[in-house]
Amino acid sequence: MSTWVIPYIDQEVAFWQEISNKFGEQIHSVYLPVPGSLVASGRAPQPDQRVGAFLRESRLKKTVLINPILLNRSAEEMAPGLIQALRLLHDEFGVEHITLANLTLAKMIRKALPEMKIAASTLMGISTPVQVFMAQDVIDTLIPDTRVLRDLKALERLRKAFRGEIRLIVNEACLPGCLYRVQHFYEMAYSEYYPQSLCRSLLTANPWLRLTGAWVLPQYLKFYDGLYDSLKLSGRVTLQDPRRYQEVLGAYIQRQPLRPVEIGGGPASPLEALEISEAWFEQTLRCTKECTDCKICQNYYEQAEQSLRASNHAH
Repeated sequence: MSTWVIPYIDQEVAFWQEISNKFGEQIHSVYLPVPGSLVASGRAPQPDQRVGAFLRESRLKKTVLINPILLNRSAEEMAPGLIQALRLLHDEFGVEHITLANLTLAKMIRKALPEMKIAASTLMGISTPVQVFMAQDVIDTLIPDTRVLRDLKALERLRKAFRGEIRLIVNEACLPGCLYRVQHFYEMAYSEYYPQSLCRSLLTANPWLRLTGAWVLPQYLKFYDGLYDSLKLSGRVTLQDPRRYQEVLGAYIQRQPLRPVEIGGGPASPLEALEISEAWFEQTLRCTKECTDCKICQNYYEQAEQSLRASNHAH
C-alpha cells in the first residue's frame, strides 16, 4: 500500500476530515507553504484563509514547503527566522516534515532542529548518484528531479545510491530539463502577478513535446513498483475544486485509469483528451531520450490527435 503526500487547498476542516475518513492510512501528510511571508513556497501564492483552522484542527500530518528554486537573499540571512517559525510549527501543531530546495538551509535546519524530517524538493534537481552523495547526510527523503521521472534506469540508479526514502511526484507535467524552468519558478515565487507559462510558444510549435512531460497515469504506476517509498500528488493550483481533488486522489490510490488531461497537471500537460496506450508509455520509460533522432512521441501524438478528432466528429 502506497502512502501519499497531498496538496493543501483552502477548504473547511470538514473537507480534510472527509479525506482522512476516506483515505486515512494512505495519507502520509498534507503539504503547504510555511504560513506568513518568511519564504516563498516555489509556486504562486494560493488562497490561505482557512490554513490556521487546518493546522489547529485537522488530524492529518503536515509537511511545510521551503522550496523556491532560488532564494532572494542568502540562506544565512533567512535561517534564523525560518528556524524560529519551524520550531513554533513543530511545538504548536506537530509539524515534523519539511520539503526544501536549498542544501545550505537544509544543513542549518538539521543542526538546529534534528527532530524534523527533511525532504529534498524536486526543485533541488537531484537526478544522479553524485548528487545523492552531496546531499544524503542531510536529507531523509529524496524527491527526484522531474527530468528522470520517465527514465526507469535513472530511477533505479537513485534507488541504489540513496539509503533514505524516495518519493515520486506523479502528476507534475514540466518538460524534462525545460530551458525555461528556473526563470518560470523564480517568477512564480517572487512576481507580483501570476506568471504565464514561459514554454507556451515552444509547445504551440511542437505540441507533441507535451507527451514527454513528467507525468505518470494511475494505471501505469505499476511500472514504478519497487522504485519509491511514497508518492506525491501535485495540484495546489490545478486541483482547487474539492470534488475533482478527491476524484483524482482516489483514482491514483486505486490505480483507476485517467488520461493526462484529467490528472491535475500544469501548463505543459496535454490539453486534449488523448488516450495513452500502455505499450507506448512503457516504451518511453526506457527510451534514449534522443528526440532529435526519434519520432516516436511526435508520431504518437499526431495519431492520437487524429483519433480524438475522428471520435469527436462521430459524436
